[in-house]
Amino acid sequence: MDGSAKKVLIITYYWPPSGGSGVQRWLKFSKYLPSFGWTPIIYTPEDPDFGIKDPTLLKDIPKEAIEIKRPIWEPYAIYRTLTGNKDAKANFGAATPKEGGNLMSKFAGWVRGNVFIPDPRVFWQKPSIQFLSEYLQENPVDVVITTGPPHSMHLIGLGLKKRFPKLIWMADMRDPWSTFDLHNTFMSRAAKAKNARFEKEVLDHADRVIMVSPSSHEEFQSFDRNKEVLITNGFDEDDFDSVRPVHSGKFSIYHSGLLNFIRNPENFWKVLDKLCKENQDFNQDFELHLIGAVDSLIMEAISKYDFLKKKVTERGWLQHNEIIEENNKASVLMLVVNNSRNAEAQLPGKFFEYLALGKPILGICPDDADISKAIQKTKTGFTCNFEEEGSLEKIILTLYKNWKEKSPLNSDDNEIRAFERKTLTKKLVQTMDDCLFSPPIAK
Repeated sequence: MDGSAKKVLIITYYWPPSGGSGVQRWLKFSKYLPSFGWTPIIYTPEDPDFGIKDPTLLKDIPKEAIEIKRPIWEPYAIYRTLTGNKDAKANFGAATPKEGGNLMSKFAGWVRGNVFIPDPRVFWQKPSIQFLSEYLQENPVDVVITTGPPHSMHLIGLGLKKRFPKLIWMADMRDPWSTFDLHNTFMSRAAKAKNARFEKEVLDHADRVIMVSPSSHEEFQSFDRNKEVLITNGFDEDDFDSVRPVHSGKFSIYHSGLLNFIRNPENFWKVLDKLCKENQDFNQDFELHLIGAVDSLIMEAISKYDFLKKKVTERGWLQHNEIIEENNKASVLMLVVNNSRNAEAQLPGKFFEYLALGKPILGICPDDADISKAIQKTKTGFTCNFEEEGSLEKIILTLYKNWKEKSPLNSDDNEIRAFERKTLTKKLVQTMDDCLFSPPIAK
């Protein structure tokens, strides 16, 4: 390790071999930090209870990185035993309306919202603060960064900041906290107040608060906006070096990632079924691919449409490199945000990888959402809200026509390049340097 390199301690729950979207952001930052003179020190659980694994991501961990792994206890095993469901973690505290009718699921949701505050990883907080307090006394670092969710990671940073007031701490807020729609269903007023109190403490004590979309701060309580830094997610050019254009001969719409009950684009299914029924050419050319976790309620909704249900292929979870390979076969890449109040500030990680593939994007989202503005700014596709039906049909037919005629996308390459991971890491480094050499802002 270069003795002259500055050191940043990154406290994260998600780290390879964990798969899924949560791991990408800080894995990619860590990959490029050494090229800017920073050594990443990763503090992460030794035995986390995540269901999705992707060992191919291990190659992105730089040789300069220092990994510190400590045991963690999580309550998922108890819930799996009670329910007899080996995959119960995915639904623990995030029940769909259908699951809400099940007594055990209701109980799990209540426990998730009212006992494990802010989340089921909270039991790692105190032992981590104790361990890292001792570690930092013997191994000082220049900056500490916590990334959540799970927001328990931020409570570890808060505890360290209280013990070491001069410690420079940055809190990376990837998702809302006290206002997050999906987790608020079963929360009591007291639980919501406790989450809000934790959130406020973190925002007040952190030296910088990193937001992932232009409107993210609107989902959090008020804090000193001088501390706010916008660093979005992005794409890694290295992941796309071997990607070459692929044309399957079909008008293929692909969606990758989570499709749950709060992201059910009912009008989209309706319009696709109508087009298959009324347009023989479209029916012959069209196919729909769903990659990742798809809620059973989504498949039930699709099954009601006689024409559409014959066109759907459900792929399940794939490794990151496989997702890129599959999405590269798409004629159109579909993106759906939550059909909820939080949606306007969502800028999903998949969007940036869609950009790298250079395929048209169809976004289903509020008209003034950050993702809608980003698609317009990069000139990479079309957006439509959940309620519109006629406009959605016109957009799909336009995309189909462009595909038939092999019309180029004409995207804005300069805007797209701003989201390269190395460029974003440079902004992170500039922020850390600013913390080191500027007067403190935090209380």
